[in-house]
Amino acid sequence: MSIFYDEVHTTCYNHELPANTTFKVLEFDQSNKIQIIEVDRSVIIFLLEGKVQVSCNSYRDKIQQAGQIALAPRNSCCYVKVLERTVIISCSYVQNMSFCDRLSFINLHHFLPEKFEYEFHLLPITERIKEFVTLARHCLNDNLSCVHLHELLGKEMLIFFRAYYSKEELAAFFYPLLGKEVDFKDFVLSNFLKVKDLTEFADRAHLSIDTFKRRFKETFGMPAHKWISQRKSEFIYRDLIASDKSFADIAMQYNLSSQAYLSTFCKRFFGKTPQEIRNSFL
Repeated sequence: MSIFYDEVHTTCYNHELPANTTFKVLEFDQSNKIQIIEVDRSVIIFLLEGKVQVSCNSYRDKIQQAGQIALAPRNSCCYVKVLERTVIISCSYVQNMSFCDRLSFINLHHFLPEKFEYEFHLLPITERIKEFVTLARHCLNDNLSCVHLHELLGKEMLIFFRAYYSKEELAAFFYPLLGKEVDFKDFVLSNFLKVKDLTEFADRAHLSIDTFKRRFKETFGMPAHKWISQRKSEFIYRDLIASDKSFADIAMQYNLSSQAYLSTFCKRFFGKTPQEIRNSFL
């Protein structure tokens, strides 16, 4: 359906350019090729049609199909293989969102069961959520992309999440972003790929190195150097199987001292050399 005064809408300074929009409609044809997904902001993914095989950080080859919602945390290592023609609505997530004045995002972790183990938790698209994302899809396809619309859609989405999912479901879904220090966690997710070492990381956080290490372990449950090495290994594995980057470029990108050390690194984490990992996906 066309909208009235299309030129007025698209030339308005409040009209969002496609690269900047909060909500997007994305369509993918079936492909056996692994596609890298760059996630500079956390993204909520509503899969409306089709099926994909998705890998996100340490969770590999998970099947997401029509009628499910996934979360890709900021700067996560994501890549997918499209198994069927797929249509999604994506929502770039803004930290410190609020469901309502009676439920704080920061306090969601209180609703996790004891000894909870995260397994790339998916939410079902309920009837009301389906109606919401279907309307959003139609409006965006009609080229109605006002910044105010995106703001309203974001607020509506959170209200519907609050109304149609339990606190326990929301806590499990948003688990990768939760913690006692949500702002510190978001800072780490925003910067861990940009720093060369823990000293630089602590300086960016305006903390002493000891304080930074303590807060990091309290927030992520493991020492900073171990967590960062694990994240690096995931990105290195992704680039080896889904890109044509040279081994030297990969070593440089992830602040490894040499191509030889990249080989040592891969053997430690995967039991294979970079060439053996790449060959297994050719």
